[in-house]
Amino acid sequence: MIGVYVQPDDFDPGNEIAALHAGRSDIGAVASFVGLVRVDGALDSLTLDHYPAMTTRALLAIAAEAGDRWPLQGGTIIHRHGRLLPGERIVLVAVAS
Repeated sequence: MIGVYVQPDDFDPGNEIAALHAGRSDIGAVASFVGLVRVDGALDSLTLDHYPAMTTRALLAIAAEAGDRWPLQGGTIIHRHGRLLPGERIVLVAVAS
């Protein structure tokens, strides 16, 4: 199962990845992607707005498609919203197989 979280708060990629395989012997790999706000001299912040139900529904559909296509043992998708500064994390996608 892939957990989906839409939140304003930052996350710790290391903690999220460790939680995917903690206490499990059936996982041989974890692949992850972390998206960041680009550091650009003209950018002082980025504001991400969203429609909660639509955002969550879209991410759940992506998670379901991934689960149908590949033999995943679990996963986590975190997408932040709100005001983000250059260098801050925006998104985490991590899957275990």
